[in-house]
Amino acid sequence: MPAIAIILRNHVQNCLSFFKLTVSYFKKRNPVMNSISNTVKSIITFFSLGKRLKIMKYQVQLMYYRMHQMDKLIKENNPHNLSGGSVLNKYR
Repeated sequence: MPAIAIILRNHVQNCLSFFKLTVSYFKKRNPVMNSISNTVKSIITFFSLGKRLKIMKYQVQLMYYRMHQMDKLIKENNPHNLSGGSVLNKYR
């Protein structure tokens, strides 16, 4: 009989130890709150995608505009044209 009591006591101690480890893990990591915060961040990101897309489209359009301006200046200031390359020096 005493052997069974010792085995049961060890089993209960192991279960209590596991329960304490589980509780400390949930206190430290808190996976439920982490998943809730990640979900909220995902929702905020999803709703702000339209605004980000508009900003990126504007940046691309601005880059194309500047590139076409540079191409235009290069074409105007080509020394092989009739006007020569004097206009480029004026812009500098």
